[in-house]
Amino acid sequence: MNPLQRVLALEAGEKARLGIEATPAEIAQQPEMWRDTARRFAESAPAMRALLAQVGLPGAGAEVVFSGAGTSDFVGRCVQGPVGQALGTRCLAIPTTDIVTHPQYAFPADRPGVMVSFARSGNSPESLAAVEIALAERPSIRHLVITCNGEGELATRAATLDDWAVTLVLHPRTNDRGLAMTSSFSSMVVAGLGLAYLDRVEEYVALVDQMAAAGETMLAAMPEVAERLVKRGPERACFLGSGSAYGAAVESHLKLQEMTDGQLICLCETFLGIRHGPRAAIRGNTLVVCFVASDPQVRRYELDLIRSNREQRVGMAHLIVADRETGLRELADEVIAFDPEGRLGLPDHMLAPVYTIAGQLLGLFASLERGLKPDAPSAGGVIHRVVQGVTIYPRERRS
Repeated sequence: MNPLQRVLALEAGEKARLGIEATPAEIAQQPEMWRDTARRFAESAPAMRALLAQVGLPGAGAEVVFSGAGTSDFVGRCVQGPVGQALGTRCLAIPTTDIVTHPQYAFPADRPGVMVSFARSGNSPESLAAVEIALAERPSIRHLVITCNGEGELATRAATLDDWAVTLVLHPRTNDRGLAMTSSFSSMVVAGLGLAYLDRVEEYVALVDQMAAAGETMLAAMPEVAERLVKRGPERACFLGSGSAYGAAVESHLKLQEMTDGQLICLCETFLGIRHGPRAAIRGNTLVVCFVASDPQVRRYELDLIRSNREQRVGMAHLIVADRETGLRELADEVIAFDPEGRLGLPDHMLAPVYTIAGQLLGLFASLERGLKPDAPSAGGVIHRVVQGVTIYPRERRS
């Protein structure tokens, strides 16, 4: 029984005492939720194709804006590349927090577009405000809402927009009860990736099934490694990824930082970007987590950076997460291979949910190691499951 299984097997009273009534189970359920998400997406695909066709997509005439706040914003960072390539247009990940303050930079003024809103609860003030601003100032934009809560305010608002909006509601269990988004994040990534396969839905469903198999391997192998690494007492962590995996790195850095109540400071970067200054923050107390690509061209750059770190003794410990471990053992303290036999052959853009399991489990066990409650780690109540204290001000009209 690995550490995650041991936590899941605890009695209800002990789970309540430790503050782990929700988060471990929500991490563990992800492969099941991914398969369910793919089925739901496949059922909604005709409506989504019709919505995109209203603005000339696929094609280069319209833009797609992926929006969300915090973790929901990071969903867009994981999917914008492959979706843009598949639709033949530019896709941008712009957080709702930016749209609320600077909408003029978010939406195309002279052509139609699609706003894809990602939301766990759909009740965050910025999520609702961003949609209302788009409706008021860019009325030609269509709306796709991907949410874990069919009863949320965002889903309710979208239902009033008739054929100008489509809503995809994920399984109710993805509406994570823990503070940290885990299965909600990864399931929304799975749904977003479906937009790259609108004309190949059966292929998409098959790929998600393979992704889920990789996730099951991660859930079996990663808990012991995560527990072992956090017991070494890192005070910082750095997550590295390229392409879609950078979105996983961004999300993982937030997971570990928020689940330790900011006691463990984290950063994230691309493998090439880290050389341009941020590498100075990697000290002798820093855990470096490397999401390594399978694409040989990309992998060369990534392994060069890891070798350089090792040669210069940068960092406390290195964890590599990759499809296979061939040639990687000498480069890292720990290696997790999620496709050790090379049977899955998943494209790199489908791997962000798999990589993110590493960040989630590090967050879970680091939180427990520091005596915090993973379901509600913010001892001072600084952060909440649904953001609080945000006032949305009316937009001033300028001539």
